[in-house]
Amino acid sequence: MRRHTVAGGVVGLLVSLSAVLALTGVAQGASAIPEGTSVVPTSDIVGAGLVSCALVQGEVGYSPASIAGGTAAETVSIWFKATKCVAASSTTKLVPTSVIGSMSFISTEGNACPLTNLFGKGILNLTYNFPPVPNPMIDPSVAPTVTVTEVGAFWDLAGPVTQGSYPNVPGGPSFSAVLKPVVIGAQTCGNGITSEYITRGTLTDV
Repeated sequence: MRRHTVAGGVVGLLVSLSAVLALTGVAQGASAIPEGTSVVPTSDIVGAGLVSCALVQGEVGYSPASIAGGTAAETVSIWFKATKCVAASSTTKLVPTSVIGSMSFISTEGNACPLTNLFGKGILNLTYNFPPVPNPMIDPSVAPTVTVTEVGAFWDLAGPVTQGSYPNVPGGPSFSAVLKPVVIGAQTCGNGITSEYITRGTLTDV
């Protein structure tokens, strides 16, 4: 995989993203919540149809570090937040303001670096933010068999959403994502790479 370096300023963005990810499964308010207002959702709504999002940012983590000559088994973790979401089908009910996803898988390449033919399978968990709090929130979803394939500088994620909101209809379009990870800071194959920043990407039919 081609590796590039991004500015250290990205660290601040990752801190912000981590704070967002800590809230997965809970809808966020679009504005400040008035004092005395309950933040416990009073309604649980299941999204329907399909949604696509034009902007994805997040982080990739490697454990142990991806390093030149590495032969150990390696777990790859992916976290992302997608925004600029729109209805992707005529049956879509509720368009979330953001979609947060997380998954991990065992790399078929171990922790060798550079990664040139990454492949793995895992369970993708998805949550949806639909302000205002406390009403309503959208049920989270699960895509139990998502494959991750490296295609040049991009990673492709694909697999049906089968449980929860916005499920893929059998025989119809299935969830897919294209993500662009780049190395954070001065990490190299020589000193080991533990994380990458997802600078951009898209979600389709989630």
